[in-house]
Amino acid sequence: MKTTKFSKTGGSQPAPFFSLMSTTTETEPRAERAARAEAKGLVLFALIKASSKYAYQGRYTGRPVAMRITMLEPGEYPFHLDNGNRYRREDLTFYVQGLDGQLVKLR
Repeated sequence: MKTTKFSKTGGSQPAPFFSLMSTTTETEPRAERAARAEAKGLVLFALIKASSKYAYQGRYTGRPVAMRITMLEPGEYPFHLDNGNRYRREDLTFYVQGLDGQLVKLR
């Protein structure tokens, strides 16, 4: 299992209080994940892709920052992130916070 470290924003917390989160790729069957997910709510996070023209908005001291998706709405830029900005789907990589607190990349 490959693990990469990313920062996670804490909503309105100032930058020095960002904590490190781990991300992993999918390793277990979807049915097992779905059964466990029903017990607790899942939180959707996103990283701004390095290829996006908005990539500079998703970095803190040079490291990518995973930001919580706070709201979805119809339109060209439907994803509202913790930083207060809106983004297109093609500018983001999506993660779900697993039950163990790690961020699991969605395909």
